[in-house]
Amino acid sequence: MKQKHPSVELDVIKMKPYECSTCSKRFLNNASLKAHMMNRNVYNIHILGLGFMFVFSAFITASFIEAIVFKDFNKNGIDGKTGFYSLAIIYVCLGLANWFSPAIVNKLGCKFSLFLSAIPYTGFVFCMINPYLWSVFTLSALLGAGGGVIWTANGEVIAKNSPGDTKAKNTGIFWSWFNTSMLLGNVFLYFYLGNSETISDNQRHVIYLVLGIFCAIGMFTFLLLAPSGTQSGEEAGNVPETQSIVQPIIDAAKFCKTWQMGYLYGPIVFTGVSLNFWSSVFITIIGNVFPNRSYLALGGICTGIGEISAGFIWGRLTNRIGRHGVVMCSTVINCCLYYLAFISFPFDAATTTASVAEDNPIVHSNIYLTLVMGVMLGLGDGGFNVSTYAALGTIFEDNPAPAFAVFKFVQSLVGASAFLYCGHLLLPYQLAILALTCLAGCLCFITLERYPDQILVVTPDEHQD
Repeated sequence: MKQKHPSVELDVIKMKPYECSTCSKRFLNNASLKAHMMNRNVYNIHILGLGFMFVFSAFITASFIEAIVFKDFNKNGIDGKTGFYSLAIIYVCLGLANWFSPAIVNKLGCKFSLFLSAIPYTGFVFCMINPYLWSVFTLSALLGAGGGVIWTANGEVIAKNSPGDTKAKNTGIFWSWFNTSMLLGNVFLYFYLGNSETISDNQRHVIYLVLGIFCAIGMFTFLLLAPSGTQSGEEAGNVPETQSIVQPIIDAAKFCKTWQMGYLYGPIVFTGVSLNFWSSVFITIIGNVFPNRSYLALGGICTGIGEISAGFIWGRLTNRIGRHGVVMCSTVINCCLYYLAFISFPFDAATTTASVAEDNPIVHSNIYLTLVMGVMLGLGDGGFNVSTYAALGTIFEDNPAPAFAVFKFVQSLVGASAFLYCGHLLLPYQLAILALTCLAGCLCFITLERYPDQILVVTPDEHQD
């Protein structure tokens, strides 16, 4: 009988592979296993961004032009202000849903939470093909409920796939994918509308059919997410037996009282007001000042370019100038933008019921300057969002879902309030609110960043400094 050589057995022992706990693949050494985990984390960030790109290509484009579409439609009890009311309902429901969304994400896992929450987005877009007041408001409410889940799951995926100091970089990658949605939908819109001065029924049918298909593609893209290396059984839909289903709600309520979140309320409130301005008011102003409907798409494209650039620029500058430096630069850009908007747009540009705004601006309105303002709007808003997301993911690293739920709750209610007044308040007053909240948000963020060593990880079991 042939005897095995001892050195052969030793070599076999030395070459024992390392096994990935989530996909069961085996590797020869720990370095290979770590590289595999890192690659999968990057893959998940890109898949997450790709899914959001398609879903929000539909939703953002739809919300951009909603007020102008309804103004041109003007039937079935719908008029120009219906679009603002619809968006207000969306963000009220989104804010309220955030209290329950962490429990849903923990129960279903991120993958299926993202998939199911994208369904009402698809339904909302398709209902705009032939809108009725009841269908628009009902699906707005359902979309808002789904929005609470989709954004909480998004924050969880980013946090769990961003180990170490990769949070700012991965947030920037996601933010760039996400805001590419502002290009995809609006490029289609620009070429399709051409020189139209109104959006006809046939044009509306085609627009929302195409956008609905985009949304459905994004919905199924979420199913391609791989299990995260930092996650355990909850990704498969299993909540640990020791954790109550209401624990994330309790955590979110406790997070509201931490001093870290207290300072973050400033920039979060600004992101809510800014959300109202870039997602609807700015494009409505373009539609009320310039009769060519393709300019709506150009405004959306330029805002998207600014948001995409924000992901690349601010994500990479964070390690050099810090999150507070990014917020300071964004504040300067925002204040310059508000001044340009004040002098170049009619005061009734956001509120007029006539075909075009009737007030005379201080400086004659110019489409090229307006498009530059769109880029500035994206850069300024993106800087605040990238920094706030990165701060939340760092401060509440061990239990991120409730923290992101608080973020979206406050942001959504502030945005909903802004949608209620933006159809009635003259532009200078809206710009003043934006400038004041921007400055206050910047000061709060700078104050928070002065104490980096005292920012503690807040876990479900301990919520005191």
